[in-house]
Amino acid sequence: MEKYDIVIIGGGAAGLSCAMELANSSYSVCIIEKELKNTDDRTWCFWEKGPGKFDHILYNKWDKINFYANSSYEGLDLEGYSYKMIRSSDFYTYAHSIVDQSSNITRITSQVESIVEESERMVINTSGQVIEADRVLNSVIMEKPDLRKHNHVIQHFGGWFIETEEDVFDEESCTFMDFRIEQKDDTRFFYVLPFSKRKALIEIAILSNDVLEMKGYDALIQDYLDTYFSAGKFHITEKEIGQIPMTDYPFYKESTRRHIKIGTAGGWVKPSSGYAFKRIIDRAEILSQGLLNNEIVDTKSDGFSRWMDRIMLKVLTKNYLGGKEVFGSLFDKKTPAQIFQFLDEENSFMENISIMSSSPIIPFTRAVIF
Repeated sequence: MEKYDIVIIGGGAAGLSCAMELANSSYSVCIIEKELKNTDDRTWCFWEKGPGKFDHILYNKWDKINFYANSSYEGLDLEGYSYKMIRSSDFYTYAHSIVDQSSNITRITSQVESIVEESERMVINTSGQVIEADRVLNSVIMEKPDLRKHNHVIQHFGGWFIETEEDVFDEESCTFMDFRIEQKDDTRFFYVLPFSKRKALIEIAILSNDVLEMKGYDALIQDYLDTYFSAGKFHITEKEIGQIPMTDYPFYKESTRRHIKIGTAGGWVKPSSGYAFKRIIDRAEILSQGLLNNEIVDTKSDGFSRWMDRIMLKVLTKNYLGGKEVFGSLFDKKTPAQIFQFLDEENSFMENISIMSSSPIIPFTRAVIF
């Protein structure tokens, strides 16, 4: 039986972020991956103020954004923030290079079949062997949680990477959200990430539990291009499709001192927006640095932030108010920097109240009472 100080289950953003933080430390670390990730299986976008630890692998970044709802805002200055994009293959390549050069980390490709917590150790049964560890950092949801008593919705999306024959895009600004499309009793918006005047990612995100196949997104993207861009002739260089779970289910309650849930399994996805990447790398750093100091650090959001996420998610899932109205009212009254700080849970109590009061009061009051 192999024995490690820490076993990390899952080689995605959360698992690899923790591994990079623990690289070349005094801990023996093992990463168990079902399969080696090395492709562009997703695109991560996030906002960040100033330089970041992954700037050297950015695919692109923008210092201005566009927002469209009932009002339109173009070229909004981000006041020191940048909206950044990383392609997953670049992240995986970089993370694997750090992990593979670290003498204290072992990587195993195998399927985890069970995790047993005993009084003094964790026992991980895989398809090939049994592994013992002092602690497990687990990014894999082993059993589907019971969401019947919790607000939940799937943010599903589909996108085209396109290249046009003529200049079409303003490469200085990206479209953060475009709600001008028909909402169809849910929340849906486009975002446009231009890489040059002729290359861009055009993607639609929909908050509903009726997930589409790629052909469904194809039709919506084509209609959007026909309506809002004179794209002329273009060709699709790549497509992407995916899902992000949005729920206020308390994943953090499933963690123990020895079995710590991380990533989506740890509730690190922002319940009310689906934003995950920056939250994951920040929480991975906090958790890992705590372990290096022989401490277990609590990575869940504070109680007030969890309450606000629950109310916001309830408003959206019960259709008390659509995302178009919620975010539209925010952008009508607040700057992008203020909104980013709110979504990052960096505001004071009174600043949060000010942000919340920017949205229509009655739907949120209804969500609190009922």
